[in-house]
Amino acid sequence: MKETRIVKYIKGIIRNHRYVTTEDIMLLLERYYGLPIKVPSVYYKYKKVIKVCRQEVYKERRKRKDV
Repeated sequence: MKETRIVKYIKGIIRNHRYVTTEDIMLLLERYYGLPIKVPSVYYKYKKVIKVCRQEVYKERRKRKDV
C-alpha cells in the first residue's frame, strides 16, 4: 500500500484508538478529507484501504510483541 496522507491518517487512527470500527473511520474521512462516502464506489474503495491498513498495523503490533 502506498503511504499517502490518507493512508497515514487511517493507520494513525487504528494505532491510537484501541477499538474503532470501519464506519467510524469512514465518518472521520468524510469530515476531515471531504470524501463523498455516500457514493458506493468511494465507500468500497476506502473500505478495502481500511482493511489493508488494519492488517499492516496489526502485523506491526505482533512484531513488536514478539521482540
